[in-house]
Amino acid sequence: MKKNLSVRWASFRDFEIIKALVEKGSATQAAEYLSISQPAVSKAIASIEEKSGKVLFIREKGRFIPTKEALFFYEEILNIFSSLQRMDENDWTHHAAETIRVITTPTIAYSFLAPLTARYIKEKNGVKVNFSVVNSVDLLNELREGHADIALGNADINNRVSELSAHPVIKAQIVCLMHKNNELAKKDRLALTDFNYRNLIMYTPRNILSTKIKRAFSEVNVEPNVVAEVSDSLIAMSFVNENLGLCLAPDFPMRGHIPEHVLVKNIDINIYDEMIFFTLKNGANPYHMDYIEYMINHAKEFSL
Repeated sequence: MKKNLSVRWASFRDFEIIKALVEKGSATQAAEYLSISQPAVSKAIASIEEKSGKVLFIREKGRFIPTKEALFFYEEILNIFSSLQRMDENDWTHHAAETIRVITTPTIAYSFLAPLTARYIKEKNGVKVNFSVVNSVDLLNELREGHADIALGNADINNRVSELSAHPVIKAQIVCLMHKNNELAKKDRLALTDFNYRNLIMYTPRNILSTKIKRAFSEVNVEPNVVAEVSDSLIAMSFVNENLGLCLAPDFPMRGHIPEHVLVKNIDINIYDEMIFFTLKNGANPYHMDYIEYMINHAKEFSL
């Protein structure tokens, strides 16, 4: 069994005196550096040696030569002072960078989070990121099981579990994507009734927006003609670009990826898509929070 590692015989002032004496080599110079008297330094070292039960310095012709025990303490004292300085300056970035494990869904990844993460890595110079794409239904399970540190997904996947912390990113209105040659292209704003019997690109049931959109149509007795079901908005955009039908999609991040022949129309509908970063409450650290804050501060640049 390991002994108690607490240094009960030493105060912070004792550490300062040991450090100064190792670096200066004499009680006189150490005293001058510490703004105390030379006898006070000598007395303090004698007291430290007595309390620790170790000989820390060999006295030789006015010099204090550190023993191996003193040099060992000195190395550890340097670590303590370095840590205290980082705390005082709030400078945690000089630690050896750890890998930040990020997971998200395909649309979020390819539309803005992947390129923004690449920029983050470049700017931070040495930060390591493990970036993976998963289905939205697996997102929080991956986080809870310890396979990721940070998950970015739709707010609706949060089942209010107590061990999760939520960090909102952006709340996007649902809009309609259509080809410029679509017969509804001349309308400035659409109503849900405009979708009745129209060709529609719908999300698969695994996409959270699918249920919201179907419910909205059902409430006003609208029956669109679903010509294709897709897993995410980027695929839907490709279908819309070929004028296969209309698609209801989040304004962000899709507005920053609109092809030349595709229009964005507002709809009289109260459906939103909110993105949230999720972390485990007991697993957050400054690296994770720095990444999250950077993404939140720069995400809107991808909607322009």
